[in-house]
Amino acid sequence: MKTTNLRAYIGKRIRILRIQKNMTQQQLEEYADLPLKYAYKLENLEPNIKIQTLEKIMSALDTDVETFFDISLKENNPLTNQLLSLLAELPKDKQERLLKLMINLIEEVEK
Repeated sequence: MKTTNLRAYIGKRIRILRIQKNMTQQQLEEYADLPLKYAYKLENLEPNIKIQTLEKIMSALDTDVETFFDISLKENNPLTNQLLSLLAELPKDKQERLLKLMINLIEEVEK
């Protein structure tokens, strides 16, 4: 993975997890003791980030390493990866609704 890809991934994960926690960029900055506008820069401009800063952000988001780096479930099927990626970007309530719908659909197909 290229460095810029890692920076982009980290910025995207911060944004996704922040939104899932219903947190503004300003709240994240406050909870993680970050400078003003730093969350915006992380999410959009891909700056270098120190491990200590990432740890403070993960703590503010109440997120562990496995969740942050989304390493709990990896699938080789590109469609599954696409579905999981799209699902992760949604708010938690919409995720639950869609998951329930998919479960119902799968159960109907298996009948």
